Amino acid sequence: MVINSPQLLQTNISDHQITQTVRECVSLSDPGPHVIVLLLKHDQCSAEDQECVEKVLDSFSERVYQHTMVLTTQEPTETNDILQKIIQKCFNRHFSLQRSSSPNDLLRVFEDIVKMNDGRHLDCPEASQYFSMEQQATERLSEGVKLNLVVCGSDRTLKSSISEQILRDVDLHGRQISLVNLPALFNTRLSEEEVMHQTLHCVSLCDPGVHVFLLIIPDAPLNNEDKAETEEIQRIFSSRINKHMMILIMQSSEHQTAELDKETQSIIERFGGRRHLFGPNTQVSTLVENIKKMLEENRGEFFSTETFLEAQMKKLMKYEEMKKKMYSLETHLLTQGNEQKI
Repeated sequence: MVINSPQLLQTNISDHQITQTVRECVSLSDPGPHVIVLLLKHDQCSAEDQECVEKVLDSFSERVYQHTMVLTTQEPTETNDILQKIIQKCFNRHFSLQRSSSPNDLLRVFEDIVKMNDGRHLDCPEASQYFSMEQQATERLSEGVKLNLVVCGSDRTLKSSISEQILRDVDLHGRQISLVNLPALFNTRLSEEEVMHQTLHCVSLCDPGVHVFLLIIPDAPLNNEDKAETEEIQRIFSSRINKHMMILIMQSSEHQTAELDKETQSIIERFGGRRHLFGPNTQVSTLVENIKKMLEENRGEFFSTETFLEAQMKKLMKYEEMKKKMYSLETHLLTQGNEQKI
């Protein structure tokens, strides 16, 4: 399995984002990664890059360098001291990928690293502790019917924060909980087809369907990205998501007013009117009570993959119908034009 996390080496990434991404990587590579590959540019490696690399690697484990190698994709024009220091910390494991290189050459390097570690994966205590906590929460709730939640919104940090709080503090009276983070749908480099596939995948993880979508927005004037994200969610999921949507408004202070601006109110109304204010000291149990009310109102109904596909089919049919009308109009106009010429 190959897990790609290029965002980890962005110099402007926050400590929280590093921690969360490392946790995701460890979870996806359960029980842990065998090899970590650092893809670096030979002539653009600065002291700032070195600091970022070391911070990221230290987030995995103190033994991380025993499982790490450096991969460069260009011939060095001159020696880069910073890069050499990083390579040395990785026990001088370095592979320069050239046009003449074959995949087998790289695979052999991976195999050598695995052999040197006696086939052991990298043990990541901090991340493992987090997922152990998540597992314990699931075990506490395993006796009841599983509750499927999807956390969405444009701010990845806010989504991660609320997800952690729910997993840590939730007590759903015997319910097992499944929580999925929906990646931001707006301002992504993915194609429309890839976005649809990604969205369908998130819904499919919540078998038999999503009970509640939690849309996270800040308690502040919404920026263009926040607005566009809500519009994109509505466009992709259609209005059928409304009965399953709760707007979660993240407050930075308990002293903030409950009065919301017009744009936020408009979004709440557009998605069905359910909202919950969530501050630094807000108990997750109050959120749970609101979720329970939603479940009662919806009589246990959920937003399934079938619901999603039906919504897409309906949009496609509308599009085809519009195309027919446009074609009919064009034909009519052409006919009229020809008659006038005669």
